[in-house]
Amino acid sequence: MTLRQDLLREFCPQNALELERDLALLHRSKGGQGLVDAIARLQEFVGPYTVRHYASTTACQGYLMPRPWNLKGGSLRLSTGEWLIPDLRMAPIGGIFLSGPSRGIERLRVVDVRSGTEDTEYAQPVEGCAVLATGKPPVVYREAVAKRGARCVISNFMPAQDTRIGRTPEEMPDTVNYASFGSEAQGEGFGFNVSHRTFKRLQDLVREEAVEVDAFFDADAGTGDLQVLEAHMGTPGPRKPILLLAHLCHPRPGANDNASGAALLAELVRVLCSVPLEREIVALWMPEFYGTIAWLADQKPDLACAIDLDMVGEDQTKTGSTLEVTATPWSLPSFISDLMAVNLTTHDFRLMLTGFTWGSDHAVLNDASIHVPALLLSQWPDRYYHSSDDTPDKSSVQSFAWVGRGILDTLADLVSGIPDERAAVVAARIREQGLADSVRYNDPLIRDWVARRTRAALLALQETADTPVVRAELAATGATAPMPAFQPRVPVIGPIEEVWMTTDDLQWNDRLMRDFPCWSNLKAEVVNFIQLDVEREDALKLATAEFDAPAAAVHAARHYLDLLTARGYLLP
Repeated sequence: MTLRQDLLREFCPQNALELERDLALLHRSKGGQGLVDAIARLQEFVGPYTVRHYASTTACQGYLMPRPWNLKGGSLRLSTGEWLIPDLRMAPIGGIFLSGPSRGIERLRVVDVRSGTEDTEYAQPVEGCAVLATGKPPVVYREAVAKRGARCVISNFMPAQDTRIGRTPEEMPDTVNYASFGSEAQGEGFGFNVSHRTFKRLQDLVREEAVEVDAFFDADAGTGDLQVLEAHMGTPGPRKPILLLAHLCHPRPGANDNASGAALLAELVRVLCSVPLEREIVALWMPEFYGTIAWLADQKPDLACAIDLDMVGEDQTKTGSTLEVTATPWSLPSFISDLMAVNLTTHDFRLMLTGFTWGSDHAVLNDASIHVPALLLSQWPDRYYHSSDDTPDKSSVQSFAWVGRGILDTLADLVSGIPDERAAVVAARIREQGLADSVRYNDPLIRDWVARRTRAALLALQETADTPVVRAELAATGATAPMPAFQPRVPVIGPIEEVWMTTDDLQWNDRLMRDFPCWSNLKAEVVNFIQLDVEREDALKLATAEFDAPAAAVHAARHYLDLLTARGYLLP
């Protein structure tokens, strides 16, 4: 039997679905008891691997670590006695993450501030009040709580609305959405997520008469740290290890996001432990972003590539989802996304190979300072994303089987070699995409970079599959300059996040994220290009082309670089 056959024969996707059901029962907040319990449940399944502990009260690299937070309970009711949220212990998604505790039961006047994100919406005072707000909760927190002294935020904010799949508040009136305050929140106020139906009723009541609520919120620091579960399989050798990772945090139920990724990774680890591997594979379960950057800064691993599992279990019929394989950015060419897409291609499921996008832990690894080619596997869009309806019945054992086998096929390729026929398909895909991009752009700088990254991806493929077809595709690219070497220009590793930002900077950044969907990608990739010794204006031009950024976003990115330079986060 071959390694591939051994792995696929051992794989049991039903295990992943059953484990997802267990994890979905836990409220997995960063630093909370539920995340600790989730790690313990994973250890019961995969074995007693290493748990690493990281402080969550300080800045780590470019990140402001969120304070450890553990929800213990809470309730919300009208002063007339009618319950709005009877008990957060039963439905913890109704508590906004990083809320502080209330002072017992607080009776608060309710003020409708519409979105709650603009100065003009605060014509009446809100100090000591509860505000009804439809805007993004971290922004509402800064405007209502931090700036104006409100005690409570009541929100129905639904992110990523999509009429194509019926994901709107009007079509999901009884759904409660997951929300969090920003990492800078230190417990000065607290907040509740309510359904669209409940929110509209409150708005109607406030328009007609003075309304008060009795609010109770109980939260503490939980474990006081961020915990990361780390497993090692296979035999260390001359080839760099491969990293598999899945974030474990998110509220109950959080089934597809991301109990599904964590559960499938656990089943893959069980399978990988059942056979001898002539290459080391590392698995990581962690709090999203923060656990990854802390682990990288602590362990300083030398990795070959990474596969990020985030929302992989969706029943595509129920959720309206398509599995996206996210390519590595232009600043870090690789063949791994094309290989994964080839291994997942089927007529039975929807699949799309996309350009690089932010959104999960692969973005940290792809940063120029870490330089680990990392792909993301994620089902998107999802009708039930970040909501009380993200339950295990929206998952599918068939999806687990499909995605899991695609990953095992890819790992077999990376460990024991890519079959010639498959390598030929991957090589052709890489060169065809390079040709398409070369035709698309007229600018010599961009066309030169396209040629460089195409050749670099084929060279990386040749290291794993040195076949006649791969060599022929490589020869057909012609002579190009090599990819430039990394030149450290930032005093941290990983993407530069919010630790340096003032309140005004955060508000400016929030507006850009609202106005330009490409903003997170654009600002990170510009810095990546600069750390590859590309001149600033050329870096802006390349990132603009990669993400089709509008002129206003490019102007903002130029200002962003000026701010980083002024604050000492980017060497002039």
